[in-house]
Amino acid sequence: MGKASDDRHLPLFAFVVYGLIVFPKALGYVSVELADFLFQ
Repeated sequence: MGKASDDRHLPLFAFVVYGLIVFPKALGYVSVELADFLFQ
């Protein structure tokens, strides 16, 4: 039973880690694009 719950939590953990890595990069990219657009 413990193994099944571990398998279920693994994709969630991977998703959270992926989000923590990608989200700041995406946010930085969007803010740079926005700054370029506003101050061109």
